Amino acid sequence: MRTAPAELVPFAATGRHPLFSTEWFACAAAGSARLPLDESSAIRVRLDVTDAPRGTADTLLILADLNTGTLRFLAGPASERPTLAFTLTHADAATLLFGDQEQRVGLFEHGGLRLEGAFLFIFFLDRLLAQDAPGALSALRARTAGLPGAPAPARWPDRSTRVPAPEEEAALREAEEVLPRTMAALRAEVGVTTPGAQLYVSHRASGALVSAALGESRPGTPFARDSWPIWYCCSKAVGAVAIGRLWEQGLVDPQDPVATYLPWFRDSGRETITLFQILTHTTPVPMALDPLHGSCAAPVALRREQLRTMTVPPGSRPGERINYAPWWAWFLLAEVVRAVDGRSYERYLSEEILAPCGMDDTRVVLTPQEYRAAADRLPLIHIAGGGFPVQPTYWYATEAACTRPIFGLNMRGPVRDLGRFFEMLLAGGRGRNGRVLRPQTVTAMTSRHRVGLTDPFGNADWGLGFRVESRHLGEAYTAFSRHASLRTFGHYGLWTSLAFADPDAGLVAALHLNGKTLQDDHQRRTLAVGDALYQDLGLS
Repeated sequence: MRTAPAELVPFAATGRHPLFSTEWFACAAAGSARLPLDESSAIRVRLDVTDAPRGTADTLLILADLNTGTLRFLAGPASERPTLAFTLTHADAATLLFGDQEQRVGLFEHGGLRLEGAFLFIFFLDRLLAQDAPGALSALRARTAGLPGAPAPARWPDRSTRVPAPEEEAALREAEEVLPRTMAALRAEVGVTTPGAQLYVSHRASGALVSAALGESRPGTPFARDSWPIWYCCSKAVGAVAIGRLWEQGLVDPQDPVATYLPWFRDSGRETITLFQILTHTTPVPMALDPLHGSCAAPVALRREQLRTMTVPPGSRPGERINYAPWWAWFLLAEVVRAVDGRSYERYLSEEILAPCGMDDTRVVLTPQEYRAAADRLPLIHIAGGGFPVQPTYWYATEAACTRPIFGLNMRGPVRDLGRFFEMLLAGGRGRNGRVLRPQTVTAMTSRHRVGLTDPFGNADWGLGFRVESRHLGEAYTAFSRHASLRTFGHYGLWTSLAFADPDAGLVAALHLNGKTLQDDHQRRTLAVGDALYQDLGLS
């Protein structure tokens, strides 16, 4: 665990100074002068302030060293492309830097923020700001004029107050008898890269069926098998099946432009974007330019209006690179479902997919009543890795984020339900309570459609909405296990969730780790679990 430096440089100036004024930058520089910062690895965060008061900078660069916690503030534009670029008001900039965690998350819920760049780093920046390991940020806050009182620390419960229920302990013991290597691999991560985990496994040949939870879902609350973790991008697989169902009914064609079904999406280059490009993440819109980056949890009407005015970067050519689409593309798919079927995306998924699969405990989006009843039990995402303490966060756990649909992202439910979804696909489209897809449609959606493209996040071959095992391309692109067949398909969930089905092995697995860590460490731990699973079942 990292500790604060023994000595901080005292501020040379006295008094309080307006945020982003010349005097303020001098205070910031004095406070961090002796703190270690590696410019070659630090992330670069640009702030463009839309209403900068007279005498303050309207553009600045923040260097953030995620390994030491050091921040450096520089007035003026960056000389190279930033990792993250915010366009925001002066008040929102103050909240970003000096607000509490819940206030910082709230910036993405009102729609007034624009963000470009590698969104994934926002979680680690949030931890750096919340923990302020060197102490320089709190000292700078004391020298900044016009701020409210210091935010109170998050009130997390005392971890000593609750223990797992006896039935949860019994399920864990059973899991460890059936899958000893797998559970050992999971236990090695709990308390290190993640506070807790949920696991579901079903294996057709052996009859093995495991559902277990271990560790904490949030401070003071043990993970249970019926806890509702967020699925992140594993939610996208369910939305893809909705398009597949409409496809086999003749209501959509993946090769059609989205504008065929949403006439308002024409013009500004948008008319070239097809359903196929969305499902294979090969649209001409880079992930860094997702138009909903800064408003992912804003009201639906505001996000819809942002998509009405989005533009395609000039000169971009679809199909030539992976452009993973976190938010905007699945928002469009949801709009297509509503346009051609008449039901809302949430209702369509609930009636046509969740119910036939027996996914009774899954919610596409929570109602306000459900959220308020479960808010103190909902699993939280924790930021892990980098040598700092694991940090609970409010990301996607506030009422706005849970009760507004974030299409393709904020489904919640036990991972056993996610496993049942993949069991339906493994069974040729037949769920526990009825058919969802025809076998031919399942085959079409889970076969390779994007081949020969890779990206720095380990993505490689892709079906129509599904990641396809690509271990033949090397370790970096091994998705689920070194022992998985090349017909294995599934999805990831933002360095937390993972689910897959292996048709050759007759195996389904779903896993949620509520500690988010960076790509390399996440792949290491999921492959350790996946490999152990195949070994336990005699499939290696």
